[in-house]
Order: sequence, then structure tokens, then C-alpha cells
Amino acid sequence: MGRLLKKRWLLKKINHKRTEMISLGETIGLSAKETIECSQQLDQLLNEYDRCSHKVVNISLQDTPYEFGQFIKGLIKRTAS
Repeated sequence: MGRLLKKRWLLKKINHKRTEMISLGETIGLSAKETIECSQQLDQLLNEYDRCSHKVVNISLQDTPYEFGQFIKGLIKRTAS
């Protein structure tokens, strides 16, 4: 798998996590434990995206999480249509 696919997958996860964090902040508050944990998870995703942007990433299908495999399958289906 290539760096561009992983970056695209990470962007999707980052946007989802950002939406989740905003929703938590609005409903239970910015200083709530759940909001802070979500923010930390978003930070991890952003750091991973940054690392992915600065070097070539070599990943094999055995190393990829199930969710990433499903993301790639969805891209292939859309491309084939």
C-alpha cells in the first residue's frame, strides 16, 4: 500500500474524530474526561498523518487494520463503477 492511500484513510479518520470531539464538547463540556480523551486520540491521528507526510510509508496487508482494508475495498469499488 502506498503513502497516499494511508493519508487519505487518516484524513477520513481525522475528520470523523474531529466531529466527535466537537459534539462531545458541545454536549458535555470541553473539560469533560471523554472530550479530553477524544482530543488526545485526534492528536495521535494528526501526529500519524504528519509522520506519513514526511516519509515513505511501507505497509503490507498483514500489517493493516481491518478498517483500512475495508476503506481500500470501498475505494476500489467506487473506482470500478
